[in-house]
Amino acid sequence: MGRMEGQPAEKAHYTLFELNGLIKSVISGSFPDAYWVAAEIADLKCNQKGHCYIELVEKKEDKTIAQIKATIWAYEYRKLGSKFEKATGEPLKPGMRVLLRAEVTFHEVYGLSLNIRDVDPAYTLGEMARKKKEVIERLRKEGIIGLNKSLPLPLVPQRIAVISSPTAAGYGDFFRQLDRNAFGYRFAHVLFPALMQGQEAEQSVVSALEEIKKNGDGYDLVVIIRGGGSVIDLNCFDGYGIAAHIAKFPLPVITGIGHEKDDTVADMVAHTKLKTPTAVAEFLISGMRGFEERILDIQERTLSFTERFLKDKRYELGALGQRLSFLPVRLSSLHGQKLAQFRKDLEALATGVLKNEESRCNSLDQAIRHLDPANVLRRGYSITRHKGKVLKDAADLKKWAVIETRLSSGRITSIVQDKKEAEKGEQGKTDNLLPGFE
Repeated sequence: MGRMEGQPAEKAHYTLFELNGLIKSVISGSFPDAYWVAAEIADLKCNQKGHCYIELVEKKEDKTIAQIKATIWAYEYRKLGSKFEKATGEPLKPGMRVLLRAEVTFHEVYGLSLNIRDVDPAYTLGEMARKKKEVIERLRKEGIIGLNKSLPLPLVPQRIAVISSPTAAGYGDFFRQLDRNAFGYRFAHVLFPALMQGQEAEQSVVSALEEIKKNGDGYDLVVIIRGGGSVIDLNCFDGYGIAAHIAKFPLPVITGIGHEKDDTVADMVAHTKLKTPTAVAEFLISGMRGFEERILDIQERTLSFTERFLKDKRYELGALGQRLSFLPVRLSSLHGQKLAQFRKDLEALATGVLKNEESRCNSLDQAIRHLDPANVLRRGYSITRHKGKVLKDAADLKKWAVIETRLSSGRITSIVQDKKEAEKGEQGKTDNLLPGFE
């Protein structure tokens, strides 16, 4: 049919299919090879046929500056997925930084995408190591990397705040070892549930620490445990957020994450790092055992001193009696009566001396009990320690030093902003009641 009079002439144009075909030919000619591309996996899904569809992104200061779709066909995915998991201990998943060898492809219907042909696991492990090093350097520059280690361990570690997944095998091992200890010690442990792997694990652990901090006086220390895992599984414990919270936490933090090789950053800043949850439980039990042994030693030395003292006094009285028995008997009757009375008075005096000494020993025993650390604290005294040692002189402190003051109920962790040293003639005295366990 011809063009009707007055109808505008049809403009030259491409159909969408023709235009996409032209784009495809240009892209094919411009990108004939495969290229190594570094990116982050934002999303990853596999269908029933085994094909893997990935969303790759590039971020700068948490803002996405580039994004593209990628595909690993089933045949390649079986090979590449196995290769990556064997090297890293984890499958490809969102949140990972990866190095992929990809072909640039354009489909008339599905548009631009990358066809993945290879993956380099060493790059992913190297990126994790680089980020870990950056976090360690930041903590050092801020001067907080050793703060938690400077806190003294509690005298009797009984009230434990535990951060773990409630379904983790390591948590079950921990509380069974703790509650079934051979000495019959009783521990109060409260679980603060948290994710222990994955993208959300770091914030989950930080939230648990904040919750414990709200009731810090209710606990002696914090334990973070899990049941082991691959290098990538433990990557969340290398983040700055979790490390900074542990370093600045007002209670000692003990880690038992369950790995044998490299330490995580969380391990490095924690007060004490142990390999497994079971090892953490044994550490706490040994602390209780050390405290009990010190108390038993004090009791034994007190009893031994009392027994020696009484034995010596009895020996002195016996020797005195023997000397009196050898006095000459060639005395007049009057002198004999006086001597008898003298002996009677002397025996009464000796009996009185013995009773007085026994009473004195009992008083010493009561005084020793009166000096029990818990009783001293209840009378209003306090114990201040710096780096685990009892503080006796303000001159031993530097500005910004971290000190802990123990009261009858609870502890106070302080940072020194100012100090006044003792003037001449002024004397301060601090009793070192009992040291903390090591």
